[in-house]
Amino acid sequence: GYVVRNDLPAASVFDVLPYAGGVGNMNFVSKGYSELGLGFPVTGKWAFEGQMAYDKKMPNLRGLAGGFDEYYVGIVATKKSKIASLEDVAKKKMGINLPTVTKGGMAEFATRQILEAVGASYKSIESYGGKVTHTSFGVITKMLVDGQADVFMQVVTAGHPAMTEIAITADVVFLGLSDDVVKKLSAFGWVPATLPANTFKGQTAPVQTIGTTTSLIASDKLPNEVAYAVTKALCENRENLGKGHAGLKPFNPQTGWKPENLGLPLHPGAEKYFKEKGWLK
Repeated sequence: GYVVRNDLPAASVFDVLPYAGGVGNMNFVSKGYSELGLGFPVTGKWAFEGQMAYDKKMPNLRGLAGGFDEYYVGIVATKKSKIASLEDVAKKKMGINLPTVTKGGMAEFATRQILEAVGASYKSIESYGGKVTHTSFGVITKMLVDGQADVFMQVVTAGHPAMTEIAITADVVFLGLSDDVVKKLSAFGWVPATLPANTFKGQTAPVQTIGTTTSLIASDKLPNEVAYAVTKALCENRENLGKGHAGLKPFNPQTGWKPENLGLPLHPGAEKYFKEKGWLK
């Protein structure tokens, strides 16, 4: 908020509302409860098209800028399970114990989508004698440590508390995704991503996976001059963003307009700024 507050048009009021999450914020902004919100390109695509977490299309959503940080889907398997890849789960019809978070969360959707891409599903896993459990991070960590779970998938950033604890306390390996699976998952709005080596304990090599980033969203009712001012303030205060939050250092204003960083149509006010800078032709 402090980055853009001083650059808004005169008489503008800037209030920070309770965060509804990367999934919930799409509804929040689309229904007019907030003029701006933080989201993810992947959930933006789902909301705009009315799929996955959203029953109805939200054609009024627009993107201002994106690419503020980097999120990855981290996939771990216990060494005891001897699972070398998720494709093996489908090919070998493995009855794994798979804990995941509450239904409707971004990580839970990612889990379902990844299973689909490798040729498996909750139903097929249970038909092989496995079990899918929806529970909390604390319980999931204990399950992995105690050998009661085999695989877990979570949307993470470097230093993610739950995944950090799992990597430290459970005997796990990080699994990658094949080129073919990554390509299939792009249909859901995910982009190819590589989890850098040593992001988590024991993960000594880079891991190919999928990911997303944080984006700033608005509705098409946001005045063009406000969208322009907000976008300009973000892009021209990049250093302050990084100082205020280390996770925002990856933001590159020159690519903030790109579809893979937004998942939504670009707001005309933001488009004007990016074109003025020559970054968008």
